[in-house]
This record gives sequence, structure tokens and C-alpha cells, in this order.
Amino acid sequence: MTARATPWRNEPPADHRTGPAARLLPYHRLGHADPEHRWWKPLVELLLFGAFYLVLAIVLGIVWAVGLVAVRGEEALDEVFLPGAELDILDPAIFFVLFFSLVLMIPALLAARAIMGPRPLGLLLSVTGRLRPGLLGRCLLAALVVYAVAQAAASLVEYALAGTPAAPQPVEGFWWLIAMIVLVVPLQCAAEELVFRGYLLQTVGRWLRRPVFAILLPVPLFTFGHLYDAWGLLAVAVMAVVAGYLTWRTGGLEAAIALHVVNNVVATLLGALGLADPDAVESTWVALTVSAGTQLVFAWWVVRFVRRHGVEVTRTVRPPRPGALPVPGPAGPAGLAGRGGPGEGTGAWVCPGPPACPGHWAARTPGRAPEPLP
Repeated sequence: MTARATPWRNEPPADHRTGPAARLLPYHRLGHADPEHRWWKPLVELLLFGAFYLVLAIVLGIVWAVGLVAVRGEEALDEVFLPGAELDILDPAIFFVLFFSLVLMIPALLAARAIMGPRPLGLLLSVTGRLRPGLLGRCLLAALVVYAVAQAAASLVEYALAGTPAAPQPVEGFWWLIAMIVLVVPLQCAAEELVFRGYLLQTVGRWLRRPVFAILLPVPLFTFGHLYDAWGLLAVAVMAVVAGYLTWRTGGLEAAIALHVVNNVVATLLGALGLADPDAVESTWVALTVSAGTQLVFAWWVVRFVRRHGVEVTRTVRPPRPGALPVPGPAGPAGLAGRGGPGEGTGAWVCPGPPACPGHWAARTPGRAPEPLP
């Protein structure tokens, strides 16, 4: 990684280039790695994603309902679906269906991306086209340390103000909850990041070059998907901004996934231990301050690590070779590039202008060979 390959340097807003052909794309612009990109493709991808997810959610609901009746009897469904019934998120059955229903966004989105592109599918994960396990592991470890220190500090403050802190009181079905916290919650967090920091960042990045738009525009969608008061929603919004910024700055979802996983695992674990109420919708400015401070410290560490270790944050995209593509001939029928005299059947790497992606091959201009744009 070189200094000019980093997307946060003071450079013109145009995509970074290493020459007249190659381009260095930051994460939010990876949709432009597809030479067949069109501005409307993300919208069709969204419709396909919604359709696939709806089918999977219906199947999950049917299977879950049948299983619940088989284990607990018919009255179990009445307790869940009767008017006025309150869902207990710490009931293992309710916990599973709420969190695993979000996991289904992963296969639904990957199926939609497989149809619409760009490929490889791993471009949703990082600029390398795959998940980077080393970076993910280091980010998970850093998030665990930061959250552990923050939780210990909060416990010391509680002890100083209120005396002995409350003792853990594990809820019923504790071990079932622990198993799902370990196995399901990380997948739920990864699914949300794949949609809100993967698909949405790259969708906005297909239309707008500036990363600030890709980072901020999805924030309201993520924030208002949570049912909290004003302080709680502000805390969610801060997390969305930090996760979006880290996704752009690191060239992938690893840091955002790590932050989300540790945040949700800590919250649900405290609920399973009886030390927090996971159904609470009210928060305070103190909780907002602690949450935001913890996430900002984590972001500072990640940015420092990425800069010091030269983590790849852009993807080099080169156009296909002109000689390998057919282009229109001078009299109508398409000929092969490279045939004929000078200027005959020659392709050029040109920009047709927004909203289409730069990177399509244009027909030969009569009378002269097309020139590549700088």
C-alpha cells in the first residue's frame, strides 16, 4: 500500500488512478469494479434481496412455529401471538427466532448479488474480495479489551455511588441462551453489517463519489430499525457512523463486524446474567457517553493499526485488453478489435458519464481512433 492508494488522503474527488487504465477503488466504490455496471442494478438487487428474504423468513416462521408447538404445546403460540402478548427476548425460543431471522439476510443478499453482480461476491466483504481473518481476529480482540475495560470502569463507578453491585442472577434457560449468544449473535451482527455497511455503502458509492454520503445516508435506516428513546437512538446512530467510517477506512467489513459482535454479545450476556434488561427502551446521556467513548477508542486503535501495518484499503481495477473485445466496424457489422489499418476496430477505455460507470468500451469514432481518457 502506498500513500496515494489510501482513500483518506487530500486528493481530488475523482477515483484514484495509477495510470490511464488502472483505477484504485475504495470500498464504497467497488460497484464500479464491474464493467457491466448500470446505475439501476442496485435497485433490482434490492428487490431480489427483499423477495429472497421474505421467502426464507416465511419458511423459518413455519418451521419455528411447528417446532414450538411440538415442544410446548398449542398454547405456546397463543402466548406469543395473542393481542397484548409481550415477547420475552430472554425466552430461548423467542431469542432464537428474533436473531436468526436476521441471519437469513446473508443468503438472501448473496443470492441477489450473485444474479446482479459485481463479482466476486467477496467484494461485499472487502477490497480483496474475501474476508480477512487476521484483521477480523485482531479487531475482535481489540474490541473485547476496550469493552472489558469500559465495563470494569462502569462497575467501579456503580460501586462508588451505590455500594456493592448487583450479583449475577442467571435467567431460566441460561445455557441455551449462552449457546445462541456464541453461535447466532455473531452471525446476526455480520448480517446487519453486510446489509447496512456493505450493500448500502456500495449502493450509494455507485452514484456518489464522496465517502461521506456513503457513510451517513444509511445511518437513519439502521438507527430507526431499533425501538429506543432519543438517547438510545443517538447511541445507535453513533455506532452506525463509526462502523461506516471504519468500513471505508479499512477497506472492508471486518472492523465493523467486530465492533457490532462484541457490542451485542456483551449486551445479551449481561441480560442472560440478570445484570441488564434487554427489553428496556429507555437510556440516558451517561450511557450514550460511555457507548460513544468506547467505540471511538476502538476506532482510533483500528485506524492506527491499519496505517502502521499497511492493510490494503483499495482495489486495483484494470480494464479488459482491447484486443480481446469485439467492437463495431466502419460499415455496420461488428469486427474484431485490432483488425484493419490504423484506427480500425480499436477500443478505448472511456467514461460515458454519470450515472453509468466509467469503464465501458465505446465504438470507434469515424475518421480517427479513440483516445483513452486521462
